[in-house]
Amino acid sequence: MKKLLIDLAFFLAVVFFLPSFVLGQTPTPGQIAPKAYTCPPELDQIYQQINTGEKCTTNYEEFKTDPKLFHYWTDDEEVTMQGRAKERARQFIDWVMNHSSIDNHPVLLKVWSTARNVSYFFVILTAALLGLGIIIGQRTNFDTGVKVWPSVIKILTSILYIAFSATIVISIIQLSDVMMKFFIENLGGKDLFNIYFNIGEKNYFFFGIKDLNMGAQESIKTQLFILKLTEITYYILGGMLILRKIILWFLLFVSPFLPILFSFSLIKNVGWIWIRVFFQWVFYGPLFALFLGALATIWKAGIPFIFDFSRHDIAAGYIYPTATNILWGGPAQKLTSLNNINYIDPYVEYIITLIMLWAVTFFPWWLLRTYLDYCCEGISAIKNLLLSNFGPGRNPPSPGPTLSPVSLTTNLGAALKIPKEVETSMKTRIETVEEIKKAETEEIVHSLDMRATKITDVARFETNKTTNETFNKNINYLKNPTQATTINERQKYMNIRVELSNRAAKADPLAGRIVSSVFAPALEQVKNRAAIINTLPKMAPVTQMVSFRVKLPEEKVRQVSSSITNMVVNKKDIIETIS
Repeated sequence: MKKLLIDLAFFLAVVFFLPSFVLGQTPTPGQIAPKAYTCPPELDQIYQQINTGEKCTTNYEEFKTDPKLFHYWTDDEEVTMQGRAKERARQFIDWVMNHSSIDNHPVLLKVWSTARNVSYFFVILTAALLGLGIIIGQRTNFDTGVKVWPSVIKILTSILYIAFSATIVISIIQLSDVMMKFFIENLGGKDLFNIYFNIGEKNYFFFGIKDLNMGAQESIKTQLFILKLTEITYYILGGMLILRKIILWFLLFVSPFLPILFSFSLIKNVGWIWIRVFFQWVFYGPLFALFLGALATIWKAGIPFIFDFSRHDIAAGYIYPTATNILWGGPAQKLTSLNNINYIDPYVEYIITLIMLWAVTFFPWWLLRTYLDYCCEGISAIKNLLLSNFGPGRNPPSPGPTLSPVSLTTNLGAALKIPKEVETSMKTRIETVEEIKKAETEEIVHSLDMRATKITDVARFETNKTTNETFNKNINYLKNPTQATTINERQKYMNIRVELSNRAAKADPLAGRIVSSVFAPALEQVKNRAAIINTLPKMAPVTQMVSFRVKLPEEKVRQVSSSITNMVVNKKDIIETIS
């Protein structure tokens, strides 16, 4: 979509900007004198006040004697085309803003009904395949994992949604249009585009004239360029609203296929894309209308910048000469020949109004796009974390204790279960999302200084203060990435956390152990610690071993040992001898 907007802007720039560099009707020596028009009376008074010797003339021969001094007004084709083009653009945006679409038109419903019938066929086909799988599974005693009643409920819900999908989608679209109309009418947006021209189609029969004075040519070119920019702004503004409606119609045609898309894991994301695009363009309309109405309210009250409009209609404010009969200006301006953007303040006001219109056009789309991106990423991250904690990737419980003697080394290896790897002097760079996804789980653990394959590694964590602090910092940042001091660190640890959760959900054993030990709640960590302790070997009592050797009851052996102990304790000389 972004590339499409860039291409559209480039095309419009080529179409509208290139003609602005074509020179107007400038007479050359030997040419017939062009038709002359008298100057506006206000300009004659200004020329006298500024006292530079400038004056208007209707004698072409006199004008040619000094084109810098004399002002000669005549017909101009480019000014005429520009004035009429502006009126056409104003009529276009006025039509778009005041004419609503017919969303429940029979031709739209006809296309939707075709898609609905195709969707019915696919739903029935899916139901037949599910039923066939259930029958085969029952006859062969093979569990397919498909439950009868949940499947029946899903199929009935899908059929019900397909039947009413047009009503649901059209109702949402019409609700957004009602919100648009509310904002535009209550905030005054419907009168927004009449600030540059008077209302009425008669303006299209405008004929343009311009001043041939040499000092006025820059003003002419600047005025025509800015007015072309205004024209393009109007077309883009109206085009976005029409594009929104057309995209919503196309999404209406696809809406019956949503239940089918969500029925299969491989194409489920296509359904989420439909929902994302649909609501992005649905909410674009009300946001656009809200900002547009707010813009109209601001323009009526005055743009909140510091402007000096006290130089209107006086010689001190006549810096940029009036050189065409197209009067232009910003909002809330009463346009005359001497109030026609003749100095910097009204000129900047006009530029600000254009920038505000661009913001109204593109900011709602960008805002919704950004919000949906973060919203979808957040939902995906939460889902992955839940799957890592409660999904099939969790490690099974450890077996109960046994009395068989096991060496300390074997127990330690079974408790840690950290695979051995070759030590490397260089750490893998893991900073961006792409690098994290490409890295192995062992490389991620190694980059965080969390690898402990030997007893010496554990001792190093306990004795080396720097290593201990780094280890604890990484653990804390993984538990809660918001504790990181910089934005880049927060993003990095959040990406690592999500990636480890994804791998744990896919039965990665090392990632599963990290998730269960680091991300798990406090109660879960206590259970994990207890499970590890239960795997340690249990030492048999001495009385049990003696009873087994001498073949006497354990209770009898315990009584004999107690008697011997009491006798030794009561004999002080024996204790002194032993000590």
